[in-house]
Order: sequence, then C-alpha cells, then structure tokens
Amino acid sequence: MLDLSFPWPIGPIPIVMTAWASYGLYRAVVTRDGVTWASVISVLGLVAFMAALTAQVVKPVINQTLSLMIAQFLGTGACFLLGRLLWSVQKTKPEPSLRRPDVKLFRGMGICLSFLIVLDGLFFLFPDAGKCKHFSGYMADKCAGQELFFGIHDLPLEIYIGVVLGVPALAGLFLGIWMLFRIAGLPNTDEPSAKNSAGG
Repeated sequence: MLDLSFPWPIGPIPIVMTAWASYGLYRAVVTRDGVTWASVISVLGLVAFMAALTAQVVKPVINQTLSLMIAQFLGTGACFLLGRLLWSVQKTKPEPSLRRPDVKLFRGMGICLSFLIVLDGLFFLFPDAGKCKHFSGYMADKCAGQELFFGIHDLPLEIYIGVVLGVPALAGLFLGIWMLFRIAGLPNTDEPSAKNSAGG
C-alpha cells in the first residue's frame, strides 16, 4: 500500500515546482515560444524531478556519488532533447552567430568544470551531510520541518538538488566543447569588417 505519511521522499515544494515547470513547458510548446529563459528553467525543473523520482523508485545500490553523476549526464541529455523539441516548434529562430573561440569560451568552460568538480566532490566527501539523525534539540526540529516541505534528506532529494545545480554546468561544458568543434578554423566575424575599414 502506498504510504502518504509525512515526510515524503520528495516534498511538496519540489512537486509544486515541477507542476509549474510542466505547465511552463506545455505553454512554450503550445504558444510556439520555443527556447526562452522560462522554458529552459521549466525543462530543468522537470528533468530534476524525474531524476529524483527515478532514484526513489529504482533505489540504486551503486555509490551515491556515482548515482548523482549518472543522473547529471542523463539529465543533461534529456534537457538537450527537450530543448531540441522546443527549438523545432519555435516560431522565429534567430540566426546563430559563429565566431572563432576566444578566451571567454575557455573561461566559461573552466568555470563550469570547476563548479561540477566542487559540487560532486562535496557530495562525495560529505554523503550524510544534512541528515536529521546528526542533529538534536532545536536543530533536529528545524531539520524535520525542512523535510516536511522539501523531502527526506536522502538520495532522491540529493539527486534533485544535484541535477538542478549540476546539469546547467554540465550542459554549458558540453555546449562549449560542441562550439569548439563547430567553429574550429572559422575566421572571426570581426575580421572582415576590420579589414574593410583598414582598406577603405
């Protein structure tokens, strides 16, 4: 029998946020707004909830950090697929500007990679951090109150947080690598105008 007693593995706040994300994604498809900041956040919220729900149902027996990394990779793939869906229905598609890779691209990729290493490293070093069994008195009551709203401090909630924070960084890293392959060898778009101004 389904146990609906509180606290839930995934609390009411992530569930409400997922309902809002589902509506945002539906609206982006129906109105053909396509890829916007709102739809991207909706995709991220929906994918994070699905990853947490999968962790709750499957209950993987592998290492917690490995589970998180797998969820981040699969979540990134799911975000790209949903992003492709949004792009395909978008009414007006802006022309992408192709430029030669510069230091900003490499700096952004470095920031994304560093953030991922720190995030997953914290989950690896402190796997039991935040669990209510470590607290007593007022802090234990506060922790229990948080679990009522956000969910039990266990793998599903950790997957949810890890995907929400980690997938954007991993997606940014993948996009940076894709741009390097896509525009490698292309001339900088500023060069023709610079040459014309110098010659004219």
